[in-house]
Amino acid sequence: MPVRGHLQPREGKLLLVLDERLTGHDTFLSAVVCLEAPVPVADLRVRILTFDDVTVLSPLDGPDLAGEGGVEWSGTLLLPHGSRPPGIPDDFARAAAEADIDTSAWSPAEARQLLTYLSEASGPVRTERIRVIVEALARPA
Repeated sequence: MPVRGHLQPREGKLLLVLDERLTGHDTFLSAVVCLEAPVPVADLRVRILTFDDVTVLSPLDGPDLAGEGGVEWSGTLLLPHGSRPPGIPDDFARAAAEADIDTSAWSPAEARQLLTYLSEASGPVRTERIRVIVEALARPA
């Protein structure tokens, strides 16, 4: 999807602030943006952060973006999160079953968000994320 905005310095790094807030897409997940301007950067991994009135792309790695706050940028945002929820991994399925969590009751958006968050981790971090997700979902509403 084509996106554009301006750079904004924050805590020692430059954030990509979109001109228009993303709606209808899962956020707080990672994605890739291919920058065309101010400098071409292919495959810049970012975290999508959508708040009440703004969407911000926070670079996760890659080259430092040259420029100061206010510099215009444009590019293409590649959202890897499809319309169908990803399959539930075995380790998470076991933990959810032990806690009597019905994962089939999740909306597609909930499943994509939780399972993408989980898929971005490995080893002890993944184990901790499984514990946190199961603990949060097992609490009575």
